[in-house]
Amino acid sequence: MRTTFTRLFSGLFISLFLTVAGPNCFGQSSPTGDVVMVLPFENTSNRPEYNWVGESFADSLADLLNKPGLLVVSSDERELAYQRLRLPETVIPSRATAIKLAREAKATMVVIGSYSITPVQDETKPDNAKEKAPTEALVQVTARVIKVNEGRTLGEVLDGGWATRQFDFGGPLTTLQNIHGRLAYQILYQREKAFAFSQNQLVQEATKVPQRAFEAYVKGVLLSERDSKRANYLKNALRFYSDANGGAVYPQAAFELGRFYMIDGKWKDATDYFIKLQKKDPHYAEAAFYAALGYAKMGDLGHALAAIVPLSSDVPLIGIYNNAGAIAVQASREEKKEDERARLLAQGTSFLTRAAESSPDDPLVHFNYALALFLGGKYADAADQLKPVITADPRDGQAYFLYAKSLEKTGKTETANAADDQARRYLQTYAKWQTEWQKSQTVNGVSLRMRDVLNRDDVSDLMRKNAIAANTNTGGAEDLLAKARDLYQEGRDDEALPELHRVVMLEPTNAEAYLLSGRINQRRGDQEAAIAALKTAIFWDPKLIDAHILLGRIFLERGDRGEATKYASSAMTIDSNNQEAIALQRQVTMGKN
Repeated sequence: MRTTFTRLFSGLFISLFLTVAGPNCFGQSSPTGDVVMVLPFENTSNRPEYNWVGESFADSLADLLNKPGLLVVSSDERELAYQRLRLPETVIPSRATAIKLAREAKATMVVIGSYSITPVQDETKPDNAKEKAPTEALVQVTARVIKVNEGRTLGEVLDGGWATRQFDFGGPLTTLQNIHGRLAYQILYQREKAFAFSQNQLVQEATKVPQRAFEAYVKGVLLSERDSKRANYLKNALRFYSDANGGAVYPQAAFELGRFYMIDGKWKDATDYFIKLQKKDPHYAEAAFYAALGYAKMGDLGHALAAIVPLSSDVPLIGIYNNAGAIAVQASREEKKEDERARLLAQGTSFLTRAAESSPDDPLVHFNYALALFLGGKYADAADQLKPVITADPRDGQAYFLYAKSLEKTGKTETANAADDQARRYLQTYAKWQTEWQKSQTVNGVSLRMRDVLNRDDVSDLMRKNAIAANTNTGGAEDLLAKARDLYQEGRDDEALPELHRVVMLEPTNAEAYLLSGRINQRRGDQEAAIAALKTAIFWDPKLIDAHILLGRIFLERGDRGEATKYASSAMTIDSNNQEAIALQRQVTMGKN
């Protein structure tokens, strides 16, 4: 690791070449280990029809700030923090409450802001027109970042005093996503000057969702979960997105539509939307879980298993293990082929074993595990699993029935009869089930118990742990650089840049990382970012000839022959036999008198 001085010096040098809106508002705090929470911005204009704009900042910035080295509180985690503090989500919190919310979400920074909307009238209409309809609205935005532990707005020391840093943006409402991108860039840049992304890249990321689709989505999610208009807005968002992106799916809108139909009990419609999400999409884990649940409720156990079994490897949560096990066990009960029936039962038992070991006090899990063991002929083990189930609910007739039959199979007649008496007392279908048992020694009436809700706290905690692991267990700088080189060669620039950012966090003087960043930005057409990165590479390694040559080519392309000549000459000085340097020198001298 380099010294703190080296890191700060590196950041200072880079600031000479990057577009900066202001000084480092994060003072001397460490750029690593931060968790940021973004709250909905406050609408200070008397126009409630634009309240959706405030929510758009919370959702969009949460995505844009999610970069290596910084953990972001998701919208789900934010909602849970509101619930824990018993605050309505429609309430814009005060500064003090914002800090409480951030602490509840374990955030070290919180972004707050306000905005005002000013409609612009159509001045082209004649003066005698009945009214001049607004043709466009202007938005003016102010944002601040609060350091939670200190309870003060971030800033810097100027003339011996503390000067807070405020971000101000404005423009037509149609450029709202552009403002999101610029604001995100300023927050990230002020936090870490050695930032591997340019403002142009953040703006491109912010505007990848078409404006109309984005607006429809935000308006939709602000409505009640049972409001029919919610579905209309979300369907419009999907349509606008698809039209602009060759039929692609807007994953966030698809997920929310799935939830809308699930709440209404329309499982076919819900599942159709849940399965549209891909593994890389936000909310994929929840979507796959609920898709499996929907398939199971519709009796399509094959598709249910196909949805939830892969998820169990990526998201090892008790609710997922339970449902995967329950679906597999039920599929085994319905399977006609003996070998496949045995395989499915073994698969289901394995999932339920893991769930029971991880959750010793969960009666739902232990009931399912007991039934799986019973079907596998392990009656004594099944009886042991049912004891905590009955203790948790002494009126559970199904548990008593299965317990009685497990004991009966192990020869414990007296205890079995006592349990059977309780089953007879609490189980309305006892007579039917008992008749079946006497005829075939089967318990087909006993049903497996599915988890209908995936605990969002568990999902958020797991995502947070995974994010922390990704930021801390990154390997050495050389390994990361090698990975970035491979991604660059494969044309996967969006994946290569975060790896390069991790490299310069570990080694701020790594010239090759800046060179590769320059190549990527040059290939993406962002010449300013490319120039900044390449100059930084040369600063740390003046003899890095590839950086000189690429800078010469960029300046030549920009029509700046003087700068191009300078870098061509420096490249020739480093290695006069380098063929690329010779070719550049030839290009810059062409046309000269």
